[in-house]
Amino acid sequence: MSQLTNSTYRQVSKLRLVRLRFWTLVYRPFLASCGDRARLGKVEQMTNPHRISLGKSTVIYAGARLDVIGPPVHRELGSLTIGDGTSIEPNVHIGAATDMVIGRNVVLASSVYITDHDHGYNDGEVSALNQPLEVQRVTIEDNVWIGERGVVLKGVTIGHHSIVGANSVVTRSIPPYSIAVGSPARVVRTWCP
Repeated sequence: MSQLTNSTYRQVSKLRLVRLRFWTLVYRPFLASCGDRARLGKVEQMTNPHRISLGKSTVIYAGARLDVIGPPVHRELGSLTIGDGTSIEPNVHIGAATDMVIGRNVVLASSVYITDHDHGYNDGEVSALNQPLEVQRVTIEDNVWIGERGVVLKGVTIGHHSIVGANSVVTRSIPPYSIAVGSPARVVRTWCP
């Protein structure tokens, strides 16, 4: 029985790899750059892919939403740069109106949401969708791990080698070598390598 299970598992793994290779071939020509051995699953949505750069061996699994949008009037589009070896699990949503950088060897667990903008709401007579965006850069440094359903909001830098717990909402910057949890996230521990 275990041989059958192992055989089935290998077949499913091969099928998953074939799908990743197929969708990478489909998306690659539209990206700003795509490093060697980078892989993309079938994304839910990709806005302005010509402003998205992927590093070597980066993997983006199925269901991701990658949006690069224009900030307030008369400014150019933002960009999204994802470093080498980063793993973006299913259903992650990233919205960039500035030049957002996600570092090397970052792990974004399933259903993580990262944004560098909010819709303004200064005029109660106008829909939030039609008001200017409030934009502040987001940077996620190297070797960061953001747990399942974590949220990173505008104006935040997450320092290298930090961990953000599942379901946490990051509203302010986190220093390197930190573990942050909660809503809003606060540092509960720092560590030194």
